[in-house]
Amino acid sequence: MFSLNHQLELKKIAVSSLITCIYLPSIVTVISYKGILYSIGKSSSFYVLVLIFIAELLKSFYLNSNVQTKKYKGNRNRAGDIVKAFVFLLGVIFCFFVGIILFGAPVLESHDETLMLSTLLTLLTVFPLIALTGVEASMQLLFGVKNFSRDTVIEMLVNNALLTVCGAWLGAVVIPLDWNTPWQQWPIPCYLGAIGGYVFSNVLSVVKITMMSAANKYPVLNFFVSVLNKFNLSK
Repeated sequence: MFSLNHQLELKKIAVSSLITCIYLPSIVTVISYKGILYSIGKSSSFYVLVLIFIAELLKSFYLNSNVQTKKYKGNRNRAGDIVKAFVFLLGVIFCFFVGIILFGAPVLESHDETLMLSTLLTLLTVFPLIALTGVEASMQLLFGVKNFSRDTVIEMLVNNALLTVCGAWLGAVVIPLDWNTPWQQWPIPCYLGAIGGYVFSNVLSVVKITMMSAANKYPVLNFFVSVLNKFNLSK
């Protein structure tokens, strides 16, 4: 649960979330305006993943400027960390790829689209955790070996990851419907659903922090803060 005792972390979360709420909708708006929205999720839209990677990497640099995050990293070999992170991310992409197929994605076709969706999910879920805490700490968090629930930044990243996966899963609901619309093609709904879930989580973070700050003057807002805390999926 976010705490006003960590003012610096809350500020960084607010700025990071605001950046997300600007750049991701902007990307979707631009490609929609250009008339290439229906190509999203295909190999031809790989540049979207590159833009997301750069944006999330820059955000991680900003979040890492917090002195408290250094407690996760310690003394590490940066070159070795990059190699381990790359290998670990490839493994996560493969796990997402297999998991998506098990959930009903085409097995004998659309491999490129499934790979693109797997890469997107990795960039929005695991990559920010690795960029902040490193591979070892991320694995401990993902497998429940270590609990970072009291860390405000980690809590935000975990919530983002969970809502991203939920958004991708909900996006799949419209695929089998008999609407015969272009955007129902695999994996467009899941791709946009993942982005929507990620943005929604960041919007919740901004709204929650704003209300928490305003609740000092207007105690009635504490009720709405408690409601928003219901969306806190990390434990």
